[in-house]
Amino acid sequence: MKYFETHAHYSDEAFLENQSEILKKCKENGIEYIIDVGYNIKSSIDAIELAKKYDFIYSAIGIHPHDVNNADYNELYNLYKDNANGKIVAIGEIGLDYAFVSDNKAEQIDLFINQIEVANKLKLPIIIHSRDAYLDTYNVIKEHKPLYGALFHCFHPNDDLVRLVKENGYTVAFGGNITYKRGKKFAEYVKEIPIEQIVIETDSPYLPPEPYRGTINTSLNLPIICNKLAEYKEMDVEQVAKIVYENSKRFFNIKE
Repeated sequence: MKYFETHAHYSDEAFLENQSEILKKCKENGIEYIIDVGYNIKSSIDAIELAKKYDFIYSAIGIHPHDVNNADYNELYNLYKDNANGKIVAIGEIGLDYAFVSDNKAEQIDLFINQIEVANKLKLPIIIHSRDAYLDTYNVIKEHKPLYGALFHCFHPNDDLVRLVKENGYTVAFGGNITYKRGKKFAEYVKEIPIEQIVIETDSPYLPPEPYRGTINTSLNLPIICNKLAEYKEMDVEQVAKIVYENSKRFFNIKE
């Protein structure tokens, strides 16, 4: 089976010693494409350089809400224009995160909106990070629509976001968190979202799936996530793998 990694951070220091080895193993084990995702200007530049180095890697550039105090979203324009061969296919990861800092909500929202506008001007989809902020995320997306697609990274479903996704044809990515112990409600949400709007990810080196929690995550764990998704959807795993692979190519506008 072929797999498409829609979200990874291979420039992270966790891969300093074995980046090339891990990426070689990924390519040898059916990982046909990887989106390396930036979360500030430096990591976005790193993602671009990695995409230049490997033909099966593409890049996304963006500023995570954690970097709101050090953010100049205008730099994203320059990165895009100066790196035509960096294979930049999305603006992300961007969004809202109130898990640890919530006294700067207005600044986070402004940064989120500004980056959606960047994506719209560059005719790119966005990759959304939303943690403990689903209502504001919902409102921002409703009022400032991403014109070229939205992918909810590490999707934590609830009624409002699932309705938003279904009504607008947005895409959701499930990763290692889908293998963790979940209640019945989570399974119901996964079943409710059409398979045509789902992709898979690892968020490497973070969020390793069961039974590898506590280790460094890599794209080699995508089959575990795909298997769990097939279980939730009550579908054949090969069929699921094929569908989410094609969904990923379509979302990022990658032609084979």
